[in-house]
Amino acid sequence: MSQSVPVVCFSYLAAAELWQVPRFPLANSGAEVLSVERSIAADAPMVAAVLAAFGVPTLLLTNDIGNEQKGREVHGWLQRYGVTTTAKVRTGTTTPQIAVVADNDATRTWFPHLPGVSNALAALDLSPLLSAPFAYVDCYQLIETAAIRAVEAARSANVPLLLNLGGSPLSSAVITAVRSYPRLIIQSNVNDAACEPAPRVADEVLTATGAAWAVITAGAAGAVAASKTKQLTTPAFRALVRHPHCAGAAFSAGLIYGLLNGWPMDDCLTLGCASGALRCERAHHEPLPTLAELHAVIGSRERTSRSAA
Repeated sequence: MSQSVPVVCFSYLAAAELWQVPRFPLANSGAEVLSVERSIAADAPMVAAVLAAFGVPTLLLTNDIGNEQKGREVHGWLQRYGVTTTAKVRTGTTTPQIAVVADNDATRTWFPHLPGVSNALAALDLSPLLSAPFAYVDCYQLIETAAIRAVEAARSANVPLLLNLGGSPLSSAVITAVRSYPRLIIQSNVNDAACEPAPRVADEVLTATGAAWAVITAGAAGAVAASKTKQLTTPAFRALVRHPHCAGAAFSAGLIYGLLNGWPMDDCLTLGCASGALRCERAHHEPLPTLAELHAVIGSRERTSRSAA
């Protein structure tokens, strides 16, 4: 694939601190912190970074950050991973931040502090979306109004779009904005131990939105993709998980890469699962996986026996 116009990614930008604990404590109790890592949030910055590691030009549309230590760390992360962005480092601006706590039972809880982010995202110049070969938009409840504006801009230009719900429910406003968008893929996730299976969630998303595909990730249980005519289930690759932060974003980047190259959906899902597995295994200061490394995983690593179905 030869491409010069960037894939456009839209979301908030924040400093992330990742805590690993043995298990979550009861109320009015505590838990030992086993490790602390620093990274970024939300998913779109990681999607842009992983695509950049694949050699795909990207542009991150996002909020500005501050000139304090956290802002400088975020700016350094973006530079290190080759992410081109509209974000500026500004004196007097407070860098948004999020604490993400994971335990040894693969559960995860997060605490975002996003002062002024919704207004900043709502004021962004969205013109780069109009000529993009592909767009990625995080549509969390916290930034829903701004995300819908980005969706409408992409839709007006008939740009293929991956809309990431990140587990947020589909609101009536989002359904109205995306209903029967012909080039839309909606991604969300379920806990791999959840009682509600991923195929049912995919069918519900598909019915509500009329999207081309609904893709639901389920951690160690893999992923499911549903269209009007078929349903695909892809098992996850075995991985030694350091922290699950941004595994879904790495999956999204693999999915987008395959779609940009015209791959069948099952091959796109396989690349996405390999990308998510390596994201979980590596520390957040280490290099992001290359396509060659992902193909090596696909060719040699065992799959899990658990199924998202």
